[in-house]
Amino acid sequence: MMTFNSHEPNVLHYLTFVSFQRVPVFKSDEICQFFIDAIRDTREKHPFKLVAYVIMPDHVHLIVNPLRDIETIAKELKGRSAHKAIKWLKQEDHLTSLNKLKRRISGKRNHSYSLWQEKVKSVDLKSEKFIQQKINYVHMNPVRAGLCDHPAKWKWSSYHAYLLHEPGDVPIEMDRHPFWTDEELRDGGRRLLP
Repeated sequence: MMTFNSHEPNVLHYLTFVSFQRVPVFKSDEICQFFIDAIRDTREKHPFKLVAYVIMPDHVHLIVNPLRDIETIAKELKGRSAHKAIKWLKQEDHLTSLNKLKRRISGKRNHSYSLWQEKVKSVDLKSEKFIQQKINYVHMNPVRAGLCDHPAKWKWSSYHAYLLHEPGDVPIEMDRHPFWTDEELRDGGRRLLP
């Protein structure tokens, strides 16, 4: 079940997705890349501004500003990443991970495995101070978890995208302007896409 605080336009949302039973599937670079691919593909279909992200071993934090419906974006991100990750785990015979992701009862679409817990936590970010606080929280998450001693040492976050870098040096680029302009809103976000 997904509940969201608002459907107002031009509001940043802080999202948290948690892996099924907290299985640390995102220790795999391949599965992290599947989530990055899901972000890229979902942005093409349902435009949103990507402000910050971090992929942790058993959860993901995102700060996004959807052009339209945040619920659709969350479902799409989860669905796309789960499909690729489960398929890859099967192809590579990662039976231990698959057993941890196995559902006791098949899901709505007769799925035997789940990558994600059903619930998505969402918080609207309406003040500049709160936005900056959450961006810092996202980037410092690996440090607080003891996975590294500086956010620059964690590959799977938007920290590097905020520093000077060459094109292609970061997993995915951030939107430097987190709010939609009137022109972008009229254009449906088409000119936004990288």
